[in-house]
Formats: sequence, C-alpha cells, structure tokens
Amino acid sequence: MLTIKRTLMSSVVAGALLSATACGGGTSQEAATAQVQDAAKREPVEITFYRPNVGMTEEQFMDLMGNAIKEKFPYVTPKLIPYVNKTKTEEVISSGADLDIVILSLGFYPQFQNLNLSADLTEYIKKTNYDTSRLETTNFDFIKQFGNGKIESLPIFTTAEVLMYNKDIFDKFGVPYPTENMTWDDLYELAKQVSRSDAGVQYYGFLTSVSHMLNTNQLSLPFVDAKTMQPSINTEKFKQLAENFARFYNIPGAELPKEKYGKEADLFTKDKTLAMYAYFNSTMVGAAKDMNIDAVPLPTFKEAPGVGSQMYSTYASVYSNSKHKDVAFDILAYLTSDEMQEKFAKDGLGMSIVKGAKPLESFGLNLPQLQGKNIKAFYPPKPAPISPRTIYDDLSSKYAVTALREVAQKVSDANTAFRKAEEQAAKEIQAAKQQ
Repeated sequence: MLTIKRTLMSSVVAGALLSATACGGGTSQEAATAQVQDAAKREPVEITFYRPNVGMTEEQFMDLMGNAIKEKFPYVTPKLIPYVNKTKTEEVISSGADLDIVILSLGFYPQFQNLNLSADLTEYIKKTNYDTSRLETTNFDFIKQFGNGKIESLPIFTTAEVLMYNKDIFDKFGVPYPTENMTWDDLYELAKQVSRSDAGVQYYGFLTSVSHMLNTNQLSLPFVDAKTMQPSINTEKFKQLAENFARFYNIPGAELPKEKYGKEADLFTKDKTLAMYAYFNSTMVGAAKDMNIDAVPLPTFKEAPGVGSQMYSTYASVYSNSKHKDVAFDILAYLTSDEMQEKFAKDGLGMSIVKGAKPLESFGLNLPQLQGKNIKAFYPPKPAPISPRTIYDDLSSKYAVTALREVAQKVSDANTAFRKAEEQAAKEIQAAKQQ
C-alpha cells in the first residue's frame, strides 16, 4: 500500500474552499426556544477537526467554520489539529488525539477511507431522518460506490471545471466571445482565431491544467481499474482525450514552447496572453479582481452532449474512534444545511452540494468582482459521474499526464505514449503494493 507520506505529497488539492457562516432562522419561535433549551442541557464537548494536506491556522478555521458551528451548537467547542510542516496522518492517529471529524478533498479521499478510519453514517442518517435526496446526485453516488453501499462521509462543498475567457483579447482582435453549448471542435475553431502574434506578443487561444482536466474528465474515465487495481489508461478513450487537448497546444503559429508547459495559469492571469483557460472557478474568483473576464460552461464532446466535468468535491467524515459520533454527525448535517450552503456560495469559496437553484443564484454575492458575471456557468447542469477512485490513482494519473504532454509536444504518438505510460504505472503500482 502507498505510504501516507507519499500520498500526502502527491494528492491533488483543489485548494481550501471553506467559508464562514452564521446560523439562520427558518424555525418557529417554539421550535427555536426548544432548541435553545435542549442545547442548554447538553454537556460541553470538544469536537476536533483535521484536514490533511491543507495548511490552515486555528484562527482561520474558526473564521471559516468553527464560529458558525459554535453558534449553532453552543455546547460544542470546535478545535483544529493544524496541518503544519506536512503533519503525517499516521502521526495524528498514533498520537491518540481525540479526533472527531476529518475533512477530505476528492484527491485524498481514497487514501484515508482505505485506512478504515471513517464511521459508517447510515445509522445516524436513519436516526435523525437526514434527507440524503437533497444531495447532488453524482456526489452521493460516488460515496455509496466507494463505500460499497456504506455511507462514510457527506459532501460539504464542491467545484467544477469552467471555461474562462479574457474579453480584452477577443475585443483586441474583433473576435466574438465563446458561447454556451459549444463542442470541443467549436472551441478549437474559435481558439485559432485568437492565436496570434501582435506587436511582438504571442497570444494563445486555449490551454488548460492538463492534470486537473484529466482528473475531472467529462468521460468519467478512471485511472485504475477498481477491481483489478491495475492502470486503465491505455485505452482509446484516453487517447481521444489526449489528442483533443494536444491540438490546442499546436495551433499553427502559436505552438506552446516546452518551457511553458505547466504554466498555463500564469499565461492567463499574469501574462494575460491566453484568451481562454479551463480550470476550477477559484481562478475566476481571484483573476476577476483585475481582469476583464467572464465564463461559459465547458465545451462538451459529441458523444457526451451537455455533460460537464466531474465534480471535485470536499467531504467530511466522522472518525471511527470518535467519542462523540452523534454530535459529529449533527455538525456534518449542519454543514450541508441550506443556510451553510448558501453562505459558502455567497463567499464564492464553495459551490453547493444540495439540489436547488438558490445556492447557485447566491454564488459570489459577497464578492464585488463577481457581480455581473455569468455565474451559472460555474455549475455544470449535467456533471459527469465521478469516476471510481483508488489509492493508486496518483501513480497512474501522473503517467497519463506525461503521455498527453508527449503527444502535445510531438515527442510521441498517442498509441506509443499511452502504452508506455500504462507499463510504467503498472510497475510503480506493483512496487507500491509490496511496500
């Protein structure tokens, strides 16, 4: 099995998407009074949180989440075990800390859950009549699939790929902006129109973060077969993905130099020479402060019309050895409540994981830079199902990314690149199994 150290270093992190909130009303006066009286009777309890691979201070945690929890549950004192100096998960576990809730991004989810350290929440869901039908379908389906029917977490917020574009570049060249309902072929034709050299400056049409695009791919292709635990990247579908994105790196007259691979975000937000960039909406939140940009939904493949990227979500699990599982589950349920979901959305730091338009309509309301932007583009109307995940995904995915770049750089054809990638991934997975 992969070591935790290796996993922590290689897991893909979408970034800290937490947000502060205050509890809302919505209950009758009698119910509210009863709730206060019930809280007053509860014994004080300390609930400890841990989020692997995300640096966050105690103060930040309280601002982001802890204060809201304490207001909702006055008998709870939220506490964070900070991820400092790459704290190892095994060190936290072996320290005997009274851990209660673990917050996991999708990239880290398999490694922690495979340690069997998460409580099955099914009994708490039944006991509290928690309505799982409120949860976004692909997220809840993934939880059930990974847990073989057990529910070992709840999603608390999410993000997805979106197509952002720099209006100034399109205006400069008199080219119409990208629109909704485009296919990748449509985008390629548009990208060619804004891939130009002007006054000694090279402009590029479209680029993306290859690793993130593959990890949330619209065809729901897995990197590893969850049954055999063998890499599954040497397929026609993966080659199709590679060739689709590689062509954007080789538009005649605007071929991306090798030294700029991996620096696509800088070309968009710093150099401002990239017309269109696909990534999570966190880039939009930051870049919109000093750029004339907007967004449309991700283009789709002809064989999967209207299907957006997979959700890249953050989940919360109750630690299996928690002494306060009931309280911990109540907190998880609260994090998925309408008021918390709306506040996450208003701060623009996490898209809602509950069904319904209200949280989506609220996205970014507290952020001046997002006013007037096409916010609905951030949430794919039809997200791709989240592909099965394993603890070996990081080993296989890195070789898939390398293969795509080799195709884009014309170092190798797709057949050769992905055959070699799968062979290398298989060897590394086998070695990891023997550790």
